[in-house]
Amino acid sequence: MVQKIAFLGLDNAGKTSIITAITERFGFEDEVAKLIPTRRVDRDTFKFLGIEFTRMDFGGQEYYREDYLKKPEKFLGGTDLIYYVIDAQDYKRYIESLDYLDQILLFFKEEQSYPRIAVLFHKFDPQIVKEKEINRKILTLKQNLAKYSQAFDIFFFETSIYDIKSVMDAFSSGLSLLFDKMEMISHLFAEISKNYNSILIALFDSRGITIGEYYRPHLQLQEKLKIYDIYITVQKRIIAENRDLFEFSEKFESGERFSGIVEVLNFGGMEFYLLFIILEEEENLEKTINILDKIEAAKPEMENLILQLIQ
Repeated sequence: MVQKIAFLGLDNAGKTSIITAITERFGFEDEVAKLIPTRRVDRDTFKFLGIEFTRMDFGGQEYYREDYLKKPEKFLGGTDLIYYVIDAQDYKRYIESLDYLDQILLFFKEEQSYPRIAVLFHKFDPQIVKEKEINRKILTLKQNLAKYSQAFDIFFFETSIYDIKSVMDAFSSGLSLLFDKMEMISHLFAEISKNYNSILIALFDSRGITIGEYYRPHLQLQEKLKIYDIYITVQKRIIAENRDLFEFSEKFESGERFSGIVEVLNFGGMEFYLLFIILEEEENLEKTINILDKIEAAKPEMENLILQLIQ
């Protein structure tokens, strides 16, 4: 059975740039710079955990929106998951965007069909993350959108193509809503972390979609981003050098050092990337190495959970 995903929102909200960043990941910036407005609906397909998905990018120009809403069953019928994208910086069009979403969800209510909704406040770029005005406006938007939560499962994310992790996290979290058992992977990682005092454990598919992850409590955002940047660099090397394992050692700005591995795993005929990071014990590096080796013991349980997800 094919699952249907729709990217909706006004023109210039950033829907196509998000899809491009998700699809390309390596060097997507050049592709984004060449994008032109989407005409009508662009479709593509991809597989995740063995399930086929149709992804639809709906052009957001007014005349296209009017067309979709005249024939909503043709364009929107059968949708399982909606990523609704709002340009967080375009304050003047907030009301227009909310009105469009209201009309879309009215159709689903009338059809008694309730897809999951991921609302992405996009263009929430790193340089404005701490600006009080935009945070206040986004909070107000969330409060206005809360009215939909009585009928729909609705979730909020702040994203920016200048922070690829924010985009991948939002996309991954949205997909996870369609897999009831996916949280079991994160629960397993939380249990593993108790034994090994890990900073981070994450499992990605080959496209970079997060299957499950665990972060040490209170890990700072800049530390998460540093780790993710390292992961992207290491994955590039693994692919270029045809490797299945890469070990590394780095440090945070605080001076705290950490060791990690990225390992390629194959479960159920699919390729995954395991990222495992722990604090270094400078006085006992052998202990650090032994802990990294012990993650091997968790692989059978990981594989079992993956197989449960794809059955």
